[in-house]
Amino acid sequence: MAPGDGPLASVIVVNYNGRHHLAECLHALANQTLPAGEFEVILVDNGSTDGSVEFVRREFPRVRIVPLNRNVGFAAGNNVGYSHARGRFIALLNNDTAADPRWLAAMLRAMDGHPEAGGIACKIRFHHDPATLNSTGLMLYRDGRGGDRGFRQIDVGQFEQVEEVFGACGAAMLLRRELIDGVGLFDERLFMYYEDLDLAWRARLRGWRFLYAPDAVVRHVHCGSSGEWSPFFRFHVERNRVLVNVKNAPLFLALAVLIGFFARAGRGWWYVLRGRFRAADGWAYVKAAVSLLTLLPYAVAERYRVRTAHRPVLERTFAHLIHLPPAKAA
Repeated sequence: MAPGDGPLASVIVVNYNGRHHLAECLHALANQTLPAGEFEVILVDNGSTDGSVEFVRREFPRVRIVPLNRNVGFAAGNNVGYSHARGRFIALLNNDTAADPRWLAAMLRAMDGHPEAGGIACKIRFHHDPATLNSTGLMLYRDGRGGDRGFRQIDVGQFEQVEEVFGACGAAMLLRRELIDGVGLFDERLFMYYEDLDLAWRARLRGWRFLYAPDAVVRHVHCGSSGEWSPFFRFHVERNRVLVNVKNAPLFLALAVLIGFFARAGRGWWYVLRGRFRAADGWAYVKAAVSLLTLLPYAVAERYRVRTAHRPVLERTFAHLIHLPPAKAA
């Protein structure tokens, strides 16, 4: 796409059986202060069976719908959306969000004022409790975990400055097309969870920066698609944490995270035997281990591409953004 051929921004919303979320999400996008002609909304539907596509076609005719015949996941769904996007900037937004009317304009303003930034993180509040923060940008911990800055903190004005963060939460972010074309969008093998940390790490190793824009505000139903620490959630978070570190982290950290996974899996089964975990939680670790063994050769090959073939910048350039882990591990 040649510059100027499309709108200023494309907003991609991935949906799977989320009709109950879509009215609020799409109404909020329709009410953005950015003129309607300057952005497009693309809904990628992952084979929903709840009438989502028919509902959007009827109620939101300006939304471009990309219907898929199966659930390809959050990562691949956004990648499909990007292949249809015409904007110079790409905004990713969860279907279980409600964006403030100034959300998109605020992100674009922050990006315009910082040409060195490849991505913009938002102030994301909990939908059910807007006084409590869900994310003000991604954090990378020294044990290889990712986390949301300000998670579950009461918003008392402590995050009101435009500042650098390690990355942006996948629930709501803005990316330059140049960043995506240079480092790729999401790793589809991750399906969902940790794909945003993986993207941020790859971009960081190529010299891109991420900024937090406090006036770009979104309310979000946290874990609205899976349920926090459900077996589905545990499988993807535990597996993807290892894969992302094998791909991106220094060797000692990648190995430590891999060993740590098997230690947590053993502890998980001990908790099952003690009645503290359900058997389904234990089996989530088993399934994650099997999937890891299958995907490790791919992750090692990606490690060579990310950390060697493209002459990455050194971690010391963003070491100030890597934090000690919180006292209690997830």
